[in-house]
Amino acid sequence: MTERYLVMPRGINVGTRNRVPMAELRSKLTNEGHTDVATVLQSGNVILSAESNHPDEIAGAVQRLLSDEFAVDVPCVVRTASQVRRALERHPLRKFVSDPSRHLVNFLSRTPDPEVVSALLEEDRSPELIAIEGTEAYVWTPDGVRAMTLSYAYLEKRFGVVVTARNWNTLERIVAKL
Repeated sequence: MTERYLVMPRGINVGTRNRVPMAELRSKLTNEGHTDVATVLQSGNVILSAESNHPDEIAGAVQRLLSDEFAVDVPCVVRTASQVRRALERHPLRKFVSDPSRHLVNFLSRTPDPEVVSALLEEDRSPELIAIEGTEAYVWTPDGVRAMTLSYAYLEKRFGVVVTARNWNTLERIVAKL
């Protein structure tokens, strides 16, 4: 059965590092057997269809392709189209968000330890807010991304999982293409 996926490589085409031409990436993914390959923005958000029903397999395949073809070694986090839509529908911080560019969804490679999550949720991180639901951590950072303390790097270190973040505006653009 064909499944639609969002592949989120972390940290490509940000600044001068890890440069990957999106047209070439789409072409190489198509040559690998993926169908309906599309990219959203230059930051490496890849939408594709695949016969696999294992997101981890898709993540590994794209990660290897990025390494082999572009000499870019970055982790990839993958979600099905329905998982991405559900993440947007949940929107647990809805009543606090006034600027979607400062509202991020952090996609975690696996569910973090519940005790570590509970400890983080008990901390006062004002003015930032965080809500964690399964493998998504929603962060509202009213002072902007540059000032945030609940970054993907912080969450990754705290939870011991791979994390990549997308802001709300980007996710809405992605869902429109799914």
